[in-house]
Amino acid sequence: MFVGSVLAFILGIYAQAVNPLPTPLTLSLLTCSLALIPILLRRGRIAVLCLILLGFSLVGSLRVALVPRDDAFVSIPERRNDLYGGTVIESSATMTTVRLSSPALCRGIRAVFVSDVPMPINTEIRVVGLLRELRPSFKNPSVGSWKWLKRLEGIGYELKGRLVSMTAGTSLVEGFRGYFKKTIEQSGARHTDVLTTLTVGDRTSLDQGKNDLFIRTGTSHVLAISGFNVGIVSGFFFFFLKILFSLRPSFRLSGRHTRYAALVTMPFPFAFMFVAGAGVSVIRATIMILLYMVSLFFERARHPINTMTLSALVILLIYPHSLFAPSFQLTFLSLIFIMVFLENWYPMIGKIKWRLAKWTVPAISSTVAATLGTAPVVIYHFYGINPLTVFHNLVAVPLIGVAATSLSLVGMLHSVLAPVLWIAGWVTEVNIQVLKALDFGYIFPIIRPTLAEILIYYVLLLSLFYIRRKAAVAVLIVSLPILIVTAAFTFSARFNHDMRMSFLDVGGGDSILIEAPEGVRVLVDGGGFHGTDFDVGEKVLTPLLLARKIRTLDYVVATHPHTDHIGGLSAVLRNFRVKHFVTGNVFPEYPEFGSLIDTAVRNGSTIDIWKRGDSQRLAPGLSALTLSPPVSRRMEDDVNNGSLVLLLRHGSHTFLLTGDIKEELEDELIILGLPVKAHVLKAAHHGSRFSSSLPSLLAIRPELAVITSGPGASRGLPSEETLGRFQRLRIPVLRTDQQGLIEVRSDGKSLTYRAFNGTTGAVNTLNRGGE
Repeated sequence: MFVGSVLAFILGIYAQAVNPLPTPLTLSLLTCSLALIPILLRRGRIAVLCLILLGFSLVGSLRVALVPRDDAFVSIPERRNDLYGGTVIESSATMTTVRLSSPALCRGIRAVFVSDVPMPINTEIRVVGLLRELRPSFKNPSVGSWKWLKRLEGIGYELKGRLVSMTAGTSLVEGFRGYFKKTIEQSGARHTDVLTTLTVGDRTSLDQGKNDLFIRTGTSHVLAISGFNVGIVSGFFFFFLKILFSLRPSFRLSGRHTRYAALVTMPFPFAFMFVAGAGVSVIRATIMILLYMVSLFFERARHPINTMTLSALVILLIYPHSLFAPSFQLTFLSLIFIMVFLENWYPMIGKIKWRLAKWTVPAISSTVAATLGTAPVVIYHFYGINPLTVFHNLVAVPLIGVAATSLSLVGMLHSVLAPVLWIAGWVTEVNIQVLKALDFGYIFPIIRPTLAEILIYYVLLLSLFYIRRKAAVAVLIVSLPILIVTAAFTFSARFNHDMRMSFLDVGGGDSILIEAPEGVRVLVDGGGFHGTDFDVGEKVLTPLLLARKIRTLDYVVATHPHTDHIGGLSAVLRNFRVKHFVTGNVFPEYPEFGSLIDTAVRNGSTIDIWKRGDSQRLAPGLSALTLSPPVSRRMEDDVNNGSLVLLLRHGSHTFLLTGDIKEELEDELIILGLPVKAHVLKAAHHGSRFSSSLPSLLAIRPELAVITSGPGASRGLPSEETLGRFQRLRIPVLRTDQQGLIEVRSDGKSLTYRAFNGTTGAVNTLNRGGE
């Protein structure tokens, strides 16, 4: 019942986070549920149990609803050159959370500050810039919203600007952390970046190549300060103290040596939590270890499921947003499946007589159970998995997780112990070399499972564990038809005669995904940002494509070589099978564009050059006519006017994709009498005032216009002049900066649209068919 209640609590957190209920309504329902329990206590046991579960679910919803928010600051206007001061309260390699102390109106507000400068907790910083409400990063389905996640943590603001000063914190804890880090770095040991990561949780200096190696081999968890690392520290002191207390016969005979060892061990993981930076994941791990020590003290360790469930409840009561953190999900899923495995198969292992096998079989089997138990979540969050991770972990866990971590914790205490750090460095070197030799088997990318598919997977997997029980067989019989129906629905959605054109929200750039009949997939442009290393292809396009079950793209089209159109295509060409890479016949000497062509050739894509007059049959019922650039377009001409301009036709519907062309090229297309009439227009150059001229709009006569632009009308796009022209001609306009992803669907006869923010409608095509 306790486990069921906690599951109901978790369900309440999820429901409130995804689809919030008003707090008064939640409180009213909770009050009614509690009031009904005494009334029904004698009449129906099942009804009471249902009310208890409902009550826990409502408490979970209420916990999320009561997360403190800084909503009072919403009315303060944004000022771009204010001076802000505050204290770092949480830190990672690229982002910190700051509690502001100045100016006075902002005191107490928590804001995120993105910076690659290492800023330990308790550091005092001053920033010149602006404070504003968090904005959704990218409004696309299947791509996590940064604003949504931070709101769950009670953080609603971001600080943007230039770091002007940083003063080290004066806390004793930070003093110790700095001392330990300095001791490791000055020891002369190998791989001090790894050793620092293992001990004080500082990943800022971790070599990216090493980090990628651990990711590909499925062993990156040993580098994260989490339950494993805290468990190593706690286990070391617990077993040492247990031996020490067992020296007294009365303690050993009564079993009190275990209880007292657990009690005295508790301060050590708590101290390590501060040494490791006291991040949320470390705090969660410490809570788990402390609760386990409490269970040992009260002699309740024989009920690991209840102990683990209690840990989850306590963690979620304190940090309800942890439910959506990959580290939390992976930790508990691995523990659940290890315990399920031990419960079902340990009696068989106990019959093994060979001592070496008694040690190795449980280790390998537990790793297999954890791998199977976390596989869909790993794929969901990281889009790849290594099936051979069992063997990689058999190397990394004892060498890095146990030996190198333990030696580093001892060696960092004083410079005299530098030889201990040297040994830890050599152990790390051995581990890295072995992993390099075994660096194969990583599968990336893998199509991203939906929540329903993940649940079906777990139902089937647990049914296999409990196959001897009648209930499991019944569940299996019910699940298989559901699985077949889900697979049939997915197949039907992919291979049909409809066409979906999705204008993706990639910030201020362009990216259009066309899902054509018979499973043909076309990507036009890939977004991107100027002057930043943020990879739109990795962070936005890859998860979206994988969520739509796409691993092969028939065509990837680069309309022109500006960063906001091709910045994300490199990752797409690396990660996906691309049959044809398409561009126009204008080849300016842009290094990024040349690199993109090289990547396409290296990965086996055919390079296609489209120019005015070329016509392609992309899929059954879908064709593309190239209106521009002409053969005569020169390299020194305006790059925007060298954009590929495509007229797509599906059934009786036409779609005009204009890249970033300007008014003079729009006039040229009209003067030449090219077929520009279209039901749907992708407005040129993100709604610039130098594009979408009145004559061109009158010639195109669109029934719907879509503008791809950045948040907050970045760079002045779209312009008010252009929006005014659409308004005067009564052309409906959808914008990715306001509506998010915009999907236009055609079945050849009717044309409908829907947007990420819920906007839906139908396009009037009665007067346009056949043109």
